Amino acid sequence: MQLRLRHIGRSVLSNWLAMAASMAAAFFLSPFLVHRLGNAAYGVWILAISSVQYFGLLDLGMRSSVLRYVSKGYATQDHKAASEAFSAAFWVRLQISALLLALCGGLAAIFPQIFKVPSGLVNDARVVVALMGLSLAIAMSIGVYGGVVSALNRYDLYTFVALIQLSLRVIGVVAVVRAGRGIVAIAWCELFAAMTGSLLMAYVARTLYPELKISLKRPSWGVLKTIWSYSVYAFLVMVALQVIYQTDNLIVGAFVSASAVTFYSIGNSLCRYTQQLVVAMTTTFTPAASTYDSAGETFSLRALYFTGTRATMAVSMPILVTLLVRGDNFIGVWMGPQYSHTSGIVLAILATALLFSLPNAPASSIAFGIEKHKTIAKWAIGEAVVNLLLSVALARIFGIYGVAIGTLVPSLVVNVAFWPRYVTNLVKIDYRQVFVRVWGPLFLSVVPFAAASYLVDVFFRARNITIFILQTVALLPIFAMSIGWIFRNDIKRVILPRIGSLFHVETR
Repeated sequence: MQLRLRHIGRSVLSNWLAMAASMAAAFFLSPFLVHRLGNAAYGVWILAISSVQYFGLLDLGMRSSVLRYVSKGYATQDHKAASEAFSAAFWVRLQISALLLALCGGLAAIFPQIFKVPSGLVNDARVVVALMGLSLAIAMSIGVYGGVVSALNRYDLYTFVALIQLSLRVIGVVAVVRAGRGIVAIAWCELFAAMTGSLLMAYVARTLYPELKISLKRPSWGVLKTIWSYSVYAFLVMVALQVIYQTDNLIVGAFVSASAVTFYSIGNSLCRYTQQLVVAMTTTFTPAASTYDSAGETFSLRALYFTGTRATMAVSMPILVTLLVRGDNFIGVWMGPQYSHTSGIVLAILATALLFSLPNAPASSIAFGIEKHKTIAKWAIGEAVVNLLLSVALARIFGIYGVAIGTLVPSLVVNVAFWPRYVTNLVKIDYRQVFVRVWGPLFLSVVPFAAASYLVDVFFRARNITIFILQTVALLPIFAMSIGWIFRNDIKRVILPRIGSLFHVETR
C-alpha cells in the first residue's frame, strides 16, 4: 500500500510540474496577448478556441476506455485484451478525426455569422478555426497514445512530453506576436506543437508497452460493445463538462459582445487553472482505483478516498479563498486595473462554485476507475442543461455576471446535495462521514486564513504582482497551522512515524 501511495505521489508531482509550467505560461502569455492583440482580436481567439474545443467531445469517451482497459490488462498481464481495447479505440478515433476536419471546415465558414466578429478579423477568424480543427484532429488520432502512458501511471514521462510541447508552443507564439503577426500565426504555432507532441507521445507509449499490439482493422462488435459500455457514460460526462465550463465564453460572445469575452475569460481562466491543478492530482487516482478494484481491496479504495479528498482540499482551498477574498486585487496587478472590478466579480462567483465541487474530484476519479460512473453522467448532464438555460436567461438580464451565476447555482445543488450520498455506495462509508471526517475539518481550518487574507486586502492592498505573491506566501503558514491542529491526532499516529522511518529514527 505504501509503495503504491509513493507511486501515486510521484505521479501527482509529475502532473503538478506540467501544470505549473502550463499555468506559468498562461499567466505570462495572457496579458502579453491581450495587450499586443487588443480586446477584439483576443476575444475572437478565445471564441475560436472555445468553439473548436467542443469537437473534442467526438472522442466519445474513448480515452477513458483506453486508460481503464489498458491499466487493467497491464495489471493482470492480459496483453491481448489491452491490445484489442486500444486498437478499437484507435480505429474509432481515426474515423472521428476525418469527421472532425469536415465539421471544422463548416464551422470556419459560418463562424463570423454566429459570433459578433469585427469585419477586419473575419478572414483571420475562419483560418484560425480551420487550423485549430486540424490540431485537434491530430490530437484526436495520434494523441490516443497518451492514454496508454497514463494507464501505466508513467505521468513522469507524460509530463516530459507535455513540457516539450508547451515549450514549442510558447516560444513560437512569443516569436510571431513580437514580430507583429496576429492570431493566424499563433494558430500555426499551436498546430506545429500539437503534431510534435502527439508523435513523441506515440513513441514513448510504444517503448513503455511493447507487448501492446496495434491493429488498424475494423474491431469486432464484441470489443466495440465492451469499450462503448464504459465510454458512453464517460462521453456524457465530457459533454456535460464541456457545456458547464466552455459554453460560458460562447454565451458571452453571442449575447453580450466579443470584447466582453475578454473580461469574462480572465476571471474564468483563474478558476480553470485551479481546477486543472486539482485534476492533475486526482487523475492519477483512476488507474490506482482500477488496480485496487481488480485486487478486491475495498479498504485501499476507502483510504484512497479519504486521503485523496483531504489532500485535494488542502491544496485547493487556500487558492480558492485567495481568489474569493483578493481576486480583484490579483487581477488588477496581473492584467491591469481596468479589468479588476468586472473580472473580479466573475471570478468570485465562479470560485464559489469550485469551493464545493473540487472536494468531489477524487471520488469522481475513483468512480471512473471502478466503472461506477453511470450516476455521475446523469447528474452531470442535468447540471449542464440547467447551467445552459440559466446562463442564457440571466445573460440577457445581468450580462456576464448572469452567465457566471448560471454556472454557480446548479453546481451548488449537485455537489452539496447529491455527491456526499453517492460516496456511500462508492467506497462503503456513511455519507455523514464525508462531512464529519473530511469536509467539516477542512472548511473549518481555512477560516483563520480567510480572515487574515481579508485584513491584508483591506489594510495592505498589493500594488504589484510580487507584493501580492509574497503576501499570499506569508499567509499560508496560518492555514498550515490550522490543518496541523485539527488533524493533530492523525499526524501523531500516522504521518510522524512514517517520516521517522525515512530517517531511521524512532518517533515518540
